[in-house]
Order: sequence, then C-alpha cells, then structure tokens
Amino acid sequence: MAVIATAGHIDHGKSALVRAMTGIEPDRFEEERRRGLTIDLGFGHVTSRDGTVLDIVDVPGHADYLKTMIAGMSHASIALLVIDAVEGCRAQTHEHLAVIDSIRPLAGVVALTRVDLVSGDRRVEVEREVDELLVSSPISWSRPLCTSAVTGEGIEVLVATLAQTVREVEASEQTLSELPARLFVDRVFSVSGAGTVVTGTLSSGSICAGDEFVIAGTGQSVGVRSVQRHGTNCDRIAAVRRTAINLSGVSATDLGRGDVIVAGARWIHTNVVDVQVEFLEGATMRNGKGFSAHIGSARRDVTFRPVGGPDSSQRGWFRMRFPNALPLAPRDRFLLRDNGSGVVVGVATVSDVSPVAAPSRAMPDGSIDQQLIHHGWVTIEQAERLTGRVVEPYVGRWIAAKSVIDESIATLRERLAQSTIETAECTEVERALLQVMDGVVIEHGAARIGESDPALESPLVDRLLAEGVSTGPIEMSDRKVAARLVRLGVLVSHDDVYFHVDVIRSLEPILEVLWSADPDGFTVAELRDALGVTRKHALPLANCLDQMRITRRAGDRRVRGRGE
Repeated sequence: MAVIATAGHIDHGKSALVRAMTGIEPDRFEEERRRGLTIDLGFGHVTSRDGTVLDIVDVPGHADYLKTMIAGMSHASIALLVIDAVEGCRAQTHEHLAVIDSIRPLAGVVALTRVDLVSGDRRVEVEREVDELLVSSPISWSRPLCTSAVTGEGIEVLVATLAQTVREVEASEQTLSELPARLFVDRVFSVSGAGTVVTGTLSSGSICAGDEFVIAGTGQSVGVRSVQRHGTNCDRIAAVRRTAINLSGVSATDLGRGDVIVAGARWIHTNVVDVQVEFLEGATMRNGKGFSAHIGSARRDVTFRPVGGPDSSQRGWFRMRFPNALPLAPRDRFLLRDNGSGVVVGVATVSDVSPVAAPSRAMPDGSIDQQLIHHGWVTIEQAERLTGRVVEPYVGRWIAAKSVIDESIATLRERLAQSTIETAECTEVERALLQVMDGVVIEHGAARIGESDPALESPLVDRLLAEGVSTGPIEMSDRKVAARLVRLGVLVSHDDVYFHVDVIRSLEPILEVLWSADPDGFTVAELRDALGVTRKHALPLANCLDQMRITRRAGDRRVRGRGE
C-alpha cells in the first residue's frame, strides 16, 4: 500500500486538508494547535469509497523544519503538493518541490486550497501558475484539484484521485515486499503494559509478530511483540506501509528518529559508499565538505572525494563518508543539503555499498559487474546484499564479475594443461567450475582434459609391473602420480610401498598352494617364504591382498577373501 506525504508552503492548509479528508487531527502537540503551526510529522488515514486505504503523512511547511519535511517525504510513494489559491506558489513551495524532485516519489497530486476565497478567474490563473512550476519536474503530476477544507468542496474528488493514484503505483511497488525489511523510525514512545513502540514507513520487506530484527549502528537485537496498522493488530505488514511496532529488548530512551530497524543479516551496514551525485542548477561540490545527506528519517554529515579518475567530476562519481553506519543498498537515494545555507543542492544515488578499490581505480557505474569485481567469488546471499538485486549463480551457489570468472577458468585450464587436478585440493568454487567446463573429465577425484588420464601414461606403471613383488621406493616427485594411479585402480599401496594390481592378481596360484597346505590360512612369514621376499615387502603385500579382498585377515593368518 502506497504512502502519501504532503508538501507545500507554511499556512497553505496542509493539515486542514488532511483533517478534512480523514477526520483525524494531524497536529499531535498542544503547541502546534495553539500556534496553528505544524512543527512535527502528523499522520492520518482514510478509506475511499472503493475501499482503498490512504496512509497520509503531514509535514511542516516552515523553512526551519525542512529536515522534518524530508524525513516525512523520504519514503513516500505519492507527493501531495498543497498550494494556497489565494497566495499561489511561495518560497517553500519551490523548496519542497526541489525535495520531491530529488526524492522521486512514483507520482504526485496537486491540491489548490482555500478556493472558496477566490474568484473563478483566480482559480484559472493559479492553475496556470502551477502548470508552469511543474513543467520541468520529473514527477508525473495530476491536474490541480480545487479544494476547500471549510466548505468541503473538492474533498471527495481529492480522496478519489489519491485512491486511483495509489492503485496505479501499487503494481510497481509489489517487489519491494520481497526485499529485506527496513524501517526508518520517525516516532518512539512507551505504552503502559506494552513497552516500547516505534512508528515509521516500512520501505521494504515485511514484518510479522515474533520476528527478530537489529537496530542499525548498535547491532542490538530486538523482538517484535506485535504489529499494528491504524490502531489494529496485524499478523503481517508488507511494504510500503505506515506501521507501529511493539518491540521487546529495548527501551524507548535507546531509540529515536533516524534510527533504523532491519533484518540484520540481509543488509550491508556501511559508513562509506560510492555514489553518483546530481546537482541542482547552480550547486557545486566545492571541497567536498559542508554537506548533510538525508535518507528516510536519518541524517548524516558527509564528505565527498572524487573517484574514477580525471573524468569523475563530469560523471558525478564520488566516495561519500559519514559517521554511524547505515543499512544501505545500491540505488538508495540521499537528499543533499548545504549545511551553511540549509538549501537542497542535489541527490546522491548509491552505486556501491562496499567499495574496496582505490578512488582512482573505482568505476561506480551501478552495474552488477562493478559492484562485484573487487570482491572475487561471493555467494548468492552476499551478491544480493552487494547489488540490491536478485541474481542468478554462475556455478553452484557462487557468482562473480565476468572478468573474475574468465580469469578463474583460464587459470584452471593452464593447470589442466600441465597435469591432472586433484579435486580434494580445490576450493568449492574451483570444483564447481571444473564440473561445467567444456572438455573436462572428472574421475576418481581428479579432473583432466580429454578421455585419457595422463597418469596412465606414466613410466611408473610399466616400472612397477616389471618389478613384481619386490618394488623399489617411489621418488617424491612421483608421489602425486602414484596416488592418482591408486585412485584409478592401477596400483595398490600400504605404508608407501606400491604394487601393480596385475602383479597382486598373479599371486593367486601361489595362494592356492598355501591354502591347500593349511585350510586355516597362512601367515605373513609363510607368504614371505613362498614368494622369496623380505618382510619389508611381505607385510605390505599381505595388506594389499586384503584391500583387494583376495584375502581376509583372521587373527595372524590370511584366509580366503570375498573377491574384489
């Protein structure tokens, strides 16, 4: 369900309009009602005639509360721009529109208020003024709707228009509920008998009673006792919606506006990101200092450093640093303000949430390849945190940038050209790659190119066949080949003494003679004497006969085995 946030100049009737639509007083504090001035976020909701529920955030219009206005607008799906028909567009109208254009909600609706105080000609005039104001806005705006909170004129039409807009944007927000949960806190309070309650806009994912989350920055675990929407308990809340959450494991004094509650393991918590900055006309980066960045209800003082070489300033690529880590994903948008003047100067879109390359080598173009290239091979879970997207594995559960994949395959082919590769000695990624590489055969725990195993061509095979039961020692340089031949079933070994399997099989006539002499079996000493070898070879021979199941040990004697 989409969230709607108001915007507009001070005293242009934003709160009165919310009150007329919802019947709810958005000014929660006595001071606000006494002064007739909204100083904090207010909230209301109404159900349209067709059953569409409108979640509305009311923001302050005074210039001193722009930070609060940004917090309310940041994760809204629809902007409701309110303009007094008497006064027309004023300073904060332009300032709030700059915020809206930077944040880029999915749609906008324009409401002209106090139309009961103006003539028909004035209505036409202010409509024309609004059209000129919005002509260069990237937001898709409705035609100005004439309303009056006093007479009720246009209120039903406005509610119906907002409901229609909500239904139109919901389709594009469908996938947000499938992403990891993230909620920027805008209110914290305690309820007697329940404990700590936080409210905010759930911008992604879903929350259920019983879920476990963490507070970004501190890593403190919190439990969800219950979830409410418009004062009613819910089993589950999915993005994008306003919600209230009753938390366990944390005091209300430990949380505040700007804190973030997330599904901890599924977000990258970072205080340095590569971004692409789009400046408003006339704004510049200067020395990279003196800016604040706003996302959700969070605000951070930030510094910038160009990345990507000499052309970085034209591309708008910068490395942005700030204190106190935030849970971020690529394509998150920060609104930038000049700390001196307080005006909005542009927007920074996150390209890389975990930059590791030196600034001169970084190329934060927002592509999956560039987000992964300096991280080597990563699991799908890691890749989705780094890219903020659903990605498909290249092999097994692994993915990497194309250049990393190509380099890994080339390295394995170079090794295969020299010898077989023992898969037990490979990493999980290397084993997975070998299984899908063209022309690679994996057999008996080793990978090779082609149908014939190079170990079978080793001179060691003929040598051991010729040496029979009195084999010589295996050189260290031949140990790997010998071990490979054992796995291929060409050799057998015991205590580093190796025999060709054909030699072992050729001993069966001699064994029959020994069993004829004593059906209860023969000893190692008797085998030694029958073959004319020393104990150095007789004991390994006896164990190799056991391995091939030609014999079976019974005490200190060998009886008939069960066959190979």
